[in-house]
Amino acid sequence: MSLQKNENRKTRRNQRGRLTLRGLALAGAGAVLATMMSAAPASAATGAGGTRIQQGTGLLGVGWDAQSPRYLNTIRGNFTSLTGVGNPRIHVRVLDAQNREMFSRDRSWSGNRRDEYATFEVTVLMPRDASRVCATLYEAGGYMDTACAPVYF
Repeated sequence: MSLQKNENRKTRRNQRGRLTLRGLALAGAGAVLATMMSAAPASAATGAGGTRIQQGTGLLGVGWDAQSPRYLNTIRGNFTSLTGVGNPRIHVRVLDAQNREMFSRDRSWSGNRRDEYATFEVTVLMPRDASRVCATLYEAGGYMDTACAPVYF
C-alpha cells in the first residue's frame, strides 16, 4: 500500500471520529435543553384580580397560574399602600364552585408595611375544579378587604 493511500485512510478515520464527537456533543446539549424545559412547570393559564383598599390609596391583588382547574401551580396575594398597613396578614385560598375552601396559605409581617408580596406553591391536586382564588388582607387582626380572580380555561 502506498504512503498516500495510508494517509488518506487516516484522514478519513479522523474526520469520521470528529463528526461522531460533534454529533454526540450536539445530542448531549439537546438532551440537557429538553430536560431543563421539561423540569420547569409550564402554565396553561393564568389569572389575576384586584381591589382598592384604604379609600383608594392602596391596592390588594390576587393571582394564580395553573395546568388545569384541578392542578394549580402557584397562588399569590399582594398589597400596596401609600399610608401602610400595620402588622398585615394575607390569607390566599382556592375555592370551588360551592365556595368551599380546598387549599389555603397565609403570610404575615410585623410593623407598618407599604408593599408586600406572597407566593405559595400549591402542593396538592384539587378534589374538585377550582372556581376562583381569593386573597384577604387583615390589618392587626382586623379584616380589611378581599380580592378574587376566577379560574378559567
